[in-house]
Amino acid sequence: MKLVTTLAVTTLSVILLLFVPPDKQASAVLPIRELKNPAIPGSKAPSLTLNAKDTPLLAWVEPAGSTKVLKFASWDSHRWSAPRTVVQNPTIDADSAAPPFVVELPGGAFIAVWSQSVGDDQKNEGDFLLASASTTEGKTWSAPVRIHTDQSISEHSFDSIAATASDEATIVWLDSRADKSQHRYQLMSVVVDAKGHLRQEETIDPDTCTCCPTAFASTQDAAVVVYRGHNPQEIRDIKIARRTSGKWDAPSLVHDDLWKINGCPVNGPALSLNGSHLAVVWFTGAGDKAEIRLAKSDDLGRTFQPPVALSTQESGSRPLGHVAVTLLDSGTVVAAWLQRENGATRLVARTISPANIIGQKYVIDAGTEQGLGYPRIQRMGKSAMITWSGKTGADVRTAVIGEVQ
Repeated sequence: MKLVTTLAVTTLSVILLLFVPPDKQASAVLPIRELKNPAIPGSKAPSLTLNAKDTPLLAWVEPAGSTKVLKFASWDSHRWSAPRTVVQNPTIDADSAAPPFVVELPGGAFIAVWSQSVGDDQKNEGDFLLASASTTEGKTWSAPVRIHTDQSISEHSFDSIAATASDEATIVWLDSRADKSQHRYQLMSVVVDAKGHLRQEETIDPDTCTCCPTAFASTQDAAVVVYRGHNPQEIRDIKIARRTSGKWDAPSLVHDDLWKINGCPVNGPALSLNGSHLAVVWFTGAGDKAEIRLAKSDDLGRTFQPPVALSTQESGSRPLGHVAVTLLDSGTVVAAWLQRENGATRLVARTISPANIIGQKYVIDAGTEQGLGYPRIQRMGKSAMITWSGKTGADVRTAVIGEVQ
């Protein structure tokens, strides 16, 4: 008999309502409820993806003696499936900023991508990105393959993945192969099919910020990636690139923040795509003032509405970033990020209506910036699922924001 992890729904121990001016409050208040998931204690680096039916799929890395195991489970509206193993290896990276991902293709195959440490000392170390495919519902997997042609012991990380055809996915990542010679990182992409075969390695942007997470999504009409760019003046604003008809368009800015910073803030954007509608959320420190911003597009990112501030730096309160976002079918945006308030670090969430009415802010969890990590959100009907790394970074948590399906 197939074992499943049954749904356990409990109200979070702390749900703190923070004051928002009445004219900025949404009319509806969404509940936040925690879900028990199959990740064992000590698990790290959770991620969420959606299949063709908008059903969330959770991946994570869990400890197993002297090794690590990449596992995943899928949600069927009532419960999680039994966890399935992709690969085990002691060098799997379990970084919440650059977690492993598992996607289900419309044709039914699964593709996984993850990072493994390489090198033998601190002066000669890096990461390789590996991928594997399964056509047996995750029971067996193809031999892992390195997704990049570059073999140098350098960083290949901060990847994102999305299905881009019935039997194919595209992976984007930050690549440092040119860092030693030209002092730059670049954004790259590759296509992987349902048998684990690779093709079409491309450079999307030859100059990017070095270690900010990327975000990637696709529809039938286009694939879209958002990331933190870079130029010689050390401006590190959020950029977008679109692939249509099999070709990447020239990258452009989501918004001209003009944030000049002489180092990577390790704070990438989040992206959600629903039909032709797109929502991007990001952190900026432009003008020496921390802020979380949302920009929406109704034409797959060709143009954007003026950004909306979701959180700004005030006395006793400062947004930290680590953003997540999903765009519901109704047009409502659900966004989450880390916030420092009165000496405490909290994972918070709020909704933004189609008319840009900002909803009330809720606290989902409290802990440390490193422990809470990088939340991930995906829609599921009228509600959204969120995952994060718990208070310590070694406790995969999941919750539903909105109606429980």
